Amino acid sequence: MKDQKEIQTAWEIWNLIEELNNLLWDRYEDDFIEIYLREEEDTFLRTIGPPNLTRAQDNTEG
Repeated sequence: MKDQKEIQTAWEIWNLIEELNNLLWDRYEDDFIEIYLREEEDTFLRTIGPPNLTRAQDNTEG
């Protein structure tokens, strides 16, 4: 069984982490959003793969 001191310590840590999260988000919100969007774009670009340059060159050589 968990003792009361352990529960209280866990509660305090959780509250401090929440406070830190809020402070970081307030300070870096725009940067975090930019990073997130870049990562999402990179993920999307990996799913569609590289362009097929060989086929594009064949079309221009006629």
